[in-house]
Amino acid sequence: MSETFYFAPDPIKQAVYELCRASGSPGREAELVASRLVKSDLTGHPSHGLLRIPLYMRMIRRKIIVPGANPELILDHGSTALLDGNRAYGQVAAEKTMAVAIERAFANGIAAVGVTNLGHIGRLADYAVSAARADCIGVVFTSAGGAASLVAPFEGSSARMATNPIAVGVPSDREYPIVFDMATSVWAEGKFRALRAAGKPAPEHTLIDRRGRPTKNPDDLFEGGAILPLGGEQGYKGYLLNFMVEVLAGLLTGGGYAGMEGNPVFNNCTTMIVLDVKRFRPLPRFKMELENMIGYLKDSQTLQGKEVLYPGEVEARREEELRRTGIPLDARTLERLQEEMDHYGVGIRVLDLALHP
Repeated sequence: MSETFYFAPDPIKQAVYELCRASGSPGREAELVASRLVKSDLTGHPSHGLLRIPLYMRMIRRKIIVPGANPELILDHGSTALLDGNRAYGQVAAEKTMAVAIERAFANGIAAVGVTNLGHIGRLADYAVSAARADCIGVVFTSAGGAASLVAPFEGSSARMATNPIAVGVPSDREYPIVFDMATSVWAEGKFRALRAAGKPAPEHTLIDRRGRPTKNPDDLFEGGAILPLGGEQGYKGYLLNFMVEVLAGLLTGGGYAGMEGNPVFNNCTTMIVLDVKRFRPLPRFKMELENMIGYLKDSQTLQGKEVLYPGEVEARREEELRRTGIPLDARTLERLQEEMDHYGVGIRVLDLALHP
């Protein structure tokens, strides 16, 4: 098992900011990317956190991500629109897409805006939360443009689909918005990257190897294996959700789809749907009834030692804890991060930033 080090959020975020700047990003872009990656680690989702940095840097060198690229509208029908990310960082293109969707929802009550031709967008919850902060309901669907075969279809024994996540954010008066973000596979691909980096096994019933046999070795996924669809014995439910996300995010945007011909470049094509709650009913009433529902659910009798949580509460608590104790990063991830710092001439020794007893 790999050794673990702990980091206060601000110093490690500044280090990532400096790396982004050195690899070609303007200041606002570097700040956005660094903030979003650190936020993922803080909320207990290292699958979309700092371990992604070496992958992003390789994508830059291969022109799959173009630092400083400006996304632009290519179709505009008022309540619906489509953006071309122009190979921008996914965080940049998706952030602009959500801003357009919120603006159009305010104008029309509901908006559906897609984006294609962009890099990895990170944690979907960030965009759903942006809608919730604007007192809207935000729904986000994301695929990989046919470039990621990671998940086996239900009853299948080989990888055919991406992990195709869904996120929904709901406005409330709580400090941390009501939000969920989930892959339609049993786990996100990045979680297996995190296990591999930490030298830990995968849980049972999550992976099969390239011969279709159950495995707990994360390496098997990256050697021709596959993640199982969400739902275990009821995995057809995860498969159906995955299929529909491919339609809504891949086919609808024209960004690509599972099984398309050729050799598609990774493309986190995404569709965002935003509803202005005020167009349906008074916002204070909506929020009050939401609180009533949460209270009713939390008042449920629970299993021994368990607690009913609202969507997003796990992440809120995890962030509060890690701001006290520090973000855990394994030695393998830190080694690769340092390699990128050295490659781009950033004069930071990452381990010097670690918290010490």
